[in-house]
Amino acid sequence: MGIICLSFPWLFDSVLAVQVLAGIAIISLLVVRITKLRKSVGSALFSVDRISIGELLFPLAVAWIFTLGWDKPVIYCIALLLLTLADTAGALAGSKHGKKIYHTTAATKSLEGSLAFFITAFICIALPLYFYSHLPIGLVLFLSLCISLFTMAVEGALGHGLDNLLIPLGAFLLLDYYIGLHEHVIFLRSLVLLALLGLLLATHRKHSFNGGATLTAMLFGFAAFTLGGIPCLIVALMVFGRHLIAQHRMAAEHVVTHSIDVIIAIAIPSLFWLTLGQGEVLDATVAQFGFICTQSLIISMLHAGTQKHLYRKSASLGLGFFLSVITLTPALMLNIELIHFIPTLVLGMPLARFYYYWRSGPDDANQYQWILLGVLAAVFSIVAMLPILLGKSSHRNLPNIRRSLIKARVSSPVMANSARVYGLITRRNIRVKPSGRLEHAKSMIHQRPLYFYPTVLTTFI
Repeated sequence: MGIICLSFPWLFDSVLAVQVLAGIAIISLLVVRITKLRKSVGSALFSVDRISIGELLFPLAVAWIFTLGWDKPVIYCIALLLLTLADTAGALAGSKHGKKIYHTTAATKSLEGSLAFFITAFICIALPLYFYSHLPIGLVLFLSLCISLFTMAVEGALGHGLDNLLIPLGAFLLLDYYIGLHEHVIFLRSLVLLALLGLLLATHRKHSFNGGATLTAMLFGFAAFTLGGIPCLIVALMVFGRHLIAQHRMAAEHVVTHSIDVIIAIAIPSLFWLTLGQGEVLDATVAQFGFICTQSLIISMLHAGTQKHLYRKSASLGLGFFLSVITLTPALMLNIELIHFIPTLVLGMPLARFYYYWRSGPDDANQYQWILLGVLAAVFSIVAMLPILLGKSSHRNLPNIRRSLIKARVSSPVMANSARVYGLITRRNIRVKPSGRLEHAKSMIHQRPLYFYPTVLTTFI
């Protein structure tokens, strides 16, 4: 089916036609799945011995990326090749030769299968880009390395067939975005991705992540660096370092294996801020600071949760406060006033204390404690960021009025009076020079408008 779908950009001029075909295919597959045809016609589709909706998501993925890239046949074909060839190669290698097994929340997979996926994905990306694009060979290699590592992590971390949707969609979006970047930027991101994977594999005996959580942690660190830069990556590494220290000091009988839900609970509330920065809803610096504040709150709760897990009678708020302060230090690299650090530090201690008393012990461990951690981090990070958000909001641009008053020459007493009124409304010290030009007492910085609204981050990459 995947090979046939590769020809769609040359067979169809209408996006609607492909969407209708995808709908028919999904309905047909549902009929096969829920009827007796499952054991005859559908035997090949259900060969993988685990719960999966991948065969239903495949037509949806084809229709989605065709809608996005009907006029970009090379990227469209690469995304489908990853799903058609790389995913198949990984499944075959894992089922026949898989010996080194790792576990995820939804499935059991093998290192051999992931390696086969990576090699096939690299070839599927490199060859089309080399022969059918004008990109230099160095850029082609870096792109292939970065995208194949990323999709390998997605395939390894996810289960239930969700990779059939997220692999082609994620590969298409990344390729479409990365092709426009400079070669050294792609090289740096590829290097960071490799370094994160190497760090997690080198410390696999020291941390408690299962295979799915390890790959998801790599994706989280990569997203933090890509969206937030070096300060956010440093903070993510600090949180991981705290985990390594806690596991090293923990007795063997208290060690538990953590799965993907832990990483998601830590990642989503903080990546929420970085996505707002990418969408220009927030200034990039404010978005980075929001990420760091959220991680600071999370690390204080994680420390308190560890104390409860070890049946300690105290949440050790002093050490938790110290960890919060250390986690906030990379924010000094940003142009943020120190007074904005205070709300995070003030909220961290009572939040950690509440989480300590609410969190269950190791005998009652469940995923709801991680859901609570994520919700608390999201809500209280908004509260901690309110002062800086309101401060930025009070200095929003008034595009028409501001430009006309600041840039134009004041040619009449009426305009001069209007300028003074504008200065009173915005609390800016504006004076009218004898030459007739308006001037701020301080240098004026143009900022993006701030429209702060709640949003839900439904997809984590």
